Amino acid sequence: MSLVVAVPFGVAAAIAYGAATAVQHQSAHTGTGQADARKLVRLLRDPRWLLSIGGDVIGLVFQVMALATGPVVLIQPLLVLTLPVSLFVGYLLGGPTPRRGDYLACLSIIGGLAVFFVLLGTPGNGRDPQPRSIVLTVVVVLLVGLVLCALVSRQGPTLRAGVYGGVAGAWFGTVGVLLNGAAKQFTDHGLHGLLQPAGLVPLLGVAVIGVLGMTLTQISFQVGALAASFPANKSVDPVAAVILGAVLLHEHVPAGGTHIVAYLLCLAAIVAGAVRLAARAVVASEENAAAERELH
Repeated sequence: MSLVVAVPFGVAAAIAYGAATAVQHQSAHTGTGQADARKLVRLLRDPRWLLSIGGDVIGLVFQVMALATGPVVLIQPLLVLTLPVSLFVGYLLGGPTPRRGDYLACLSIIGGLAVFFVLLGTPGNGRDPQPRSIVLTVVVVLLVGLVLCALVSRQGPTLRAGVYGGVAGAWFGTVGVLLNGAAKQFTDHGLHGLLQPAGLVPLLGVAVIGVLGMTLTQISFQVGALAASFPANKSVDPVAAVILGAVLLHEHVPAGGTHIVAYLLCLAAIVAGAVRLAARAVVASEENAAAERELH
């Protein structure tokens, strides 16, 4: 384990994901509050959307490098930096100047992360999960997510976007755990390790949950505002990763009563900052769209 390598790659992944997300929402959002399968397929011909997927691929490469050298319970939470990064990347690309509230939101997210890392301490390397445990985890996570999506399918767009985003976040957190397991097999045993059940099963899980998570994310972007879907996505992602990292990979996570309360306070700080920045991103997107209409 080398945190000197893992943490910079984790931050780099957040930068790549942050730059890609704003473009994806702008391309996928329909403003109707409804999921549209045809428009979802049409995204495959949208150059901006395809470019943003390239950003996601770059982010995934950085994430794998981070997970190959660091514990998932530490690396996956770093991805909540996606929103602060997207704020400043948007400004550098000609977006609105960040306001004082935006800076406070960034401090809230970074502060929540910093306190969480102090509470977490050194999680260690963990142990290799059994293929059977991985399959059971994938099945349970998928079924619970699909049931939650079905329960809100007739609700308003804000609730649906939030639940869809949260479920996608849980699936991405699971992907992080599975990537960590596969990366560890490759690090310890080379390519041969990935061809064994302990390496192959997590990779198959990544393929299934990753594709479904990406699809559900685009649907959440379609039906509701970024302020509803993205904070839910980025807050549930690390929670799922930390829980599964402790249960499935046996990475050490202090779980006393005081720690649980402190974790919840950290999560509240992160969610509050994420909601503020996501709402700001929506305002900026609407301002840009209005400016484009005036030019035409």
